Amino acid sequence: MAGGNGGGEALDQLNGSYAVFVDSDNAVFVTDYYNHRVVKWNQGASTGTVVAGGQCGNIGQGELCHPTAMVFDKEGNMFVTVEDEHSGGVIILKKGATSGETLINASSSLYGIALDADEKYLYVSHHDEHRVIKYTKNGTFESAVAGGNGTGSAFNQLKYRKCVKRSSVSKTHIFFSISLARGITVDKNGFVYVSDSGNHRVVKWMVNATEGIIVAGGNNNGSRTDQLTIPNGIIVDEKKTIYVADNENHRVMSIPAGTRNGTIIAGGHGQGNASNQFLNVDGLAFNSQGDLYVTDWGNYRVQMFAMDKTSSSGSNSDYISFFSSKWTLLYCFISFMISFTI
Repeated sequence: MAGGNGGGEALDQLNGSYAVFVDSDNAVFVTDYYNHRVVKWNQGASTGTVVAGGQCGNIGQGELCHPTAMVFDKEGNMFVTVEDEHSGGVIILKKGATSGETLINASSSLYGIALDADEKYLYVSHHDEHRVIKYTKNGTFESAVAGGNGTGSAFNQLKYRKCVKRSSVSKTHIFFSISLARGITVDKNGFVYVSDSGNHRVVKWMVNATEGIIVAGGNNNGSRTDQLTIPNGIIVDEKKTIYVADNENHRVMSIPAGTRNGTIIAGGHGQGNASNQFLNVDGLAFNSQGDLYVTDWGNYRVQMFAMDKTSSSGSNSDYISFFSSKWTLLYCFISFMISFTI
């Protein structure tokens, strides 16, 4: 858990939380967008520690500016997507380093990043180009693996949408900015799953595919359990169950493979700042115990939902079915509500 003390730059605050990662010690890492930093919150801590950034600098010189997504490799190196207006990059923070190095420069905002199972390739969401690019782990371009045929709703296209959020807090004012976080993930087969936000769907692109397959949503925007509205962060487990941050429905959905119809596992009680509510949802992560961590953008916090383990036998099948239906909210932080204008 992190934040929950209003929006700001103090170490017990966040100011635009996009991505979240949880390590083996249950320490929480958050990309703190408007504070241009990545913050680490140890388990039980009331304040965080800045592990990278702190000011908007030169992307080409490895400095963080509006960090969005992040991923860690097995060696503990952190890869962070950053953006400044219509340019972006991927910064690598090697384990133990105090400064970053620019791995990828792009003439597009970058809002999603994933590693393949073998950690040979990086997959990066190029927002302005409506496509996902595959790079080697050292930043060399390989190919476009999803989209790249302009913006649209055809099966060979993606449509990343820009949302205006009133959510950046300075010492004296609140101002409007553009939020573009869009999730991607890669399974063990190399299939790429993309939150196709403007089309309100999650699309799977198989290796070397020229078109994607809709695996969640795709029934226009709405709040039914077979609909999504601006999907963001996604996770796919070994059973191909999809977990997606359903941004404008202020909820997290679990969608079994082959169904396109899901179950609400967190939120879904309208927008707000109660412990069972969100005010727009961006990032998702699980710890090793199956607890769910959610970045609650408009409430400047990360919430944790603990899986009720009392009836689980520990098997994978029990974990998945149990995980989809039996959640107990572990209260983290309550903060004041900041309204969004879309």
